[in-house]
Amino acid sequence: MSCSGDRGVRLDAAGRRAYRAPVTRYRDAAAPDYSHRYHAGNVGDVWKHCALVEILRRTAAASRSVAYVESHAGEGRYALGPTGEWTEGIGRLWAAPAGDDAVGRYVALCRGLAPGATRPETYPGSPAFARGVLGPNAELELWERDAVACARLEAELRADARAHVRHGDGLSTLAAELRAAEKRVAAVVALVDPPWTAKADWSAVPEAVISAARASTRACIMLWYPLKSLTRPNAMLARFDRAGVGATTIELVTTPLGERRPRLNGSGVLLVRPPADALAALGAALPVIGAQCATRGSWSARIVADARRPDAR
Repeated sequence: MSCSGDRGVRLDAAGRRAYRAPVTRYRDAAAPDYSHRYHAGNVGDVWKHCALVEILRRTAAASRSVAYVESHAGEGRYALGPTGEWTEGIGRLWAAPAGDDAVGRYVALCRGLAPGATRPETYPGSPAFARGVLGPNAELELWERDAVACARLEAELRADARAHVRHGDGLSTLAAELRAAEKRVAAVVALVDPPWTAKADWSAVPEAVISAARASTRACIMLWYPLKSLTRPNAMLARFDRAGVGATTIELVTTPLGERRPRLNGSGVLLVRPPADALAALGAALPVIGAQCATRGSWSARIVADARRPDAR
């Protein structure tokens, strides 16, 4: 029998202090709670937004008009404290020389969107990256389920007449959004970036993306997912294969998957209909980010190519 003492301390039956592990949002047997406000700017965001910027840039270069759709758009911008997960992500790239490659372009855009001389003071959300790449005339169709986050996103984008913020379930409306957008513009890019708070997400999210891919004909869909092990990502890939929906995944691990920690070990992006040559550019970005953001001196990557695409062979 035991009783609670002050926070972080537990007393045993003899009244002695016993160590109690601090409360964490992560559980060993469950997916991490990737709430944006807690993890903004970490290596998962770096990889996600590096891929997003490159895909948007190549799509815009090849199309006369582009619409951007996001199912979980978040708050739009996040304050960064003096410490946090961003120190293992954008903090390690902030001062790097800007080069003419996928990582260099992402970092340069991030610096332009976020204030800070020696370090970023805020981190921009995905809608800001999309607007920064696509320019003022592109349509942004942004969904957010959380009422508080949605209100903050609306405030962030109040002056943007071409950004449409909607409070609701963007995952359930994704297929309809893509069909409608394809009728209005030449190209569509969709980002699916859920919080992955429940085990059921690993079934519901892929099914929604598969349905959206089948409902659309041209849209490029990018799904971001966390990595703590390969079990659930492998099952997700198998689900796409059984459905006959071609997809390529590119994963970056900066902390060995066997190591348990209250932060991400890595993350991946699943791409349906990516623009030409985007996969090669993102493959070249892996060692750049991996070398800078590795937490134990080593990093690893995995690319599972869609055999249906000639540029993925």
